[in-house]
Amino acid sequence: MKVKVRPFGKAFGKQAFRYLFTAENGAGCEITDLSGAIMHIYMPDKRGKLDDVALGFDDPRQYVKNPGYLGALIGPVGNRISGASFTFEGKNYHFTPNEGASTLLHSGDFGFHACVWDSECVLTDGAAQLILRHSFPNSETGFPGNLDVTVTYTFREDCSLKIEYAATSDAPSFMSPTNHTYFNLAGLSGKHIPRVDRQTVQIFADRYTEVGEGCIPVANVPVEGTPFDLRQPKKLKDGFALEKQNAQLTLGAGYDHNFVLSGDVDLMGLRRAAEVCDRLTGRVMNVYTDMPSVQLYTANHLRRYNPQQKRGYGKRQALCLETQCAPDSINRAGEDGFDVLRLDAEHPFKSSTVYVFSIKQ
Repeated sequence: MKVKVRPFGKAFGKQAFRYLFTAENGAGCEITDLSGAIMHIYMPDKRGKLDDVALGFDDPRQYVKNPGYLGALIGPVGNRISGASFTFEGKNYHFTPNEGASTLLHSGDFGFHACVWDSECVLTDGAAQLILRHSFPNSETGFPGNLDVTVTYTFREDCSLKIEYAATSDAPSFMSPTNHTYFNLAGLSGKHIPRVDRQTVQIFADRYTEVGEGCIPVANVPVEGTPFDLRQPKKLKDGFALEKQNAQLTLGAGYDHNFVLSGDVDLMGLRRAAEVCDRLTGRVMNVYTDMPSVQLYTANHLRRYNPQQKRGYGKRQALCLETQCAPDSINRAGEDGFDVLRLDAEHPFKSSTVYVFSIKQ
């Protein structure tokens, strides 16, 4: 495993860096401590050709103002909170909406994406780690408790990328962190980035979260008989074709829905959450997590410009698989499938998600 560290400009009053980890077969992962963002993931196809499979930027300014949160760490709480408010431990919390007129999305303006983390790089046998640390006081985030957070990225020679979240709080609080990388297993090196329509997605979930206006949850319902039954691999284009006749796909402008995971837990405490495959290149990505749910988002509203590459990132040119608690769980606590993961001074928070890349001939 090789490691290359380079400066990545200044942001939020602090010097940022970018870390490139490269395996013996040429596969690699580049991460910055600016918003903890995954910038690039380089993976071979079935012919051995390396290509980037993650949408990112080489300009730090694109991560300071980052509509769509490309590659970024998200927290303390990912996804949507209805009314931009909640009640926790008898106290009411109110926020300025940042999506529509009344929704708090991805913890607002002062979350995990809006800082340069303290960083430490560790090289071990067959793996490289980037350890990120930052404190998030209640006075800034608006969430309960003063949080001390550590996020550890581990990239291994077997082409797996593990994200471990750990946090402590001086008072009762709750968390649902995630990562917002946009994947396209077809690769990004072509003149035009292909849409993800041809890629197959399998999600190991018997239920998904129906939404109403603003993609706010209504209930967790069976996937059977719906375009959300992804228990067997299905091409995304088959789901997109039903958008005009399916109310849920219309509301999300495609897939922008939470799936309640139902797979078995392995010896590491992880469930197999999803598999994505691009049969033309042979690239496969499996996702494992100990979080109870995963959000499939097919970049339905993505509109970003990459100034270095002089091209845009657009609608359905990528997909996200955000491991999480179901959105708005804090306002629906106790309902089936709406988990709230608590922490306090005696009970730290820990969670892991692993992305495993492979080749299918």
